[in-house]
Amino acid sequence: MDLGMTGYQIIGGVRGSYAADAPVNNSVQGEETSDTLLIEFVCPVHCEVVAFGIAIVEDFIAQATDLVVSLKKAATVGGTETVLKALTVGNSNVDAASAVRLVRGDGDRNVTVKYPKDNQVALSADTDLDTGDVVYANLDTLAQVVPGLVNLHFWPGEVLIIEHTTAFSGAGGAYVPFAIVKMSGPDFTQDNTWRELKQGEAVLD
Repeated sequence: MDLGMTGYQIIGGVRGSYAADAPVNNSVQGEETSDTLLIEFVCPVHCEVVAFGIAIVEDFIAQATDLVVSLKKAATVGGTETVLKALTVGNSNVDAASAVRLVRGDGDRNVTVKYPKDNQVALSADTDLDTGDVVYANLDTLAQVVPGLVNLHFWPGEVLIIEHTTAFSGAGGAYVPFAIVKMSGPDFTQDNTWRELKQGEAVLD
C-alpha cells in the first residue's frame, strides 16, 4: 500500500442528490432531521481522509442548537458505525476553557492583506457563517489503531460515511459536506479483493 504518490479526491462537495429526507436544491438544510445519512462511500482501494468539513451554501442564523456533521466508518455497508469526528458548526464549538474553536484567516479574494495569516479571527456568532464559507474539522486528535495507520485510513471494502447528526433548532442555513481523500491503486494482495486472471496466467503463478 503506497499512498505517498497519489492525488487527492473529493467525496461530496457537490450539490448533488444527498440521501436526506427533504433536501432543498440538493443541499442539506440545517434543520434536516438528525441522524440523516448524507454520503456512504465504499472504498475500492486504500483511502486516507486528509480533510473533512462543510461548504456553506445558505447563510446561517442564530440557533439555540448548532448542527453537528459526523465523519464515520463501517467495516461493511450496514455494519457497525464508528464516529471518527463530530464537527459542531456554530459558536457552541468550544474547548475546555469555553473558548470558541472555529477561527479564520484574514486574507480575501481582493488581496487587501499583503501577507495573510491563519487563525486571526474567532467566530463570535452563528451569523458569522455565510454562503461561500468553508468549515474544516480538526482531525489531529485521532489516535493510531495500528503502527503507522490512524482511524482515518480505510481498507478496501470499508465504508466512509458522512452523517447529519444533529439538526439546527430552527430553520436557516444550508451546507454541502465533503471529505478530501488520498487513494492508493488497487491492492490485489488483500483477501477481499478479487480480480480476473490475465490471459495465460494460472492460479498461484
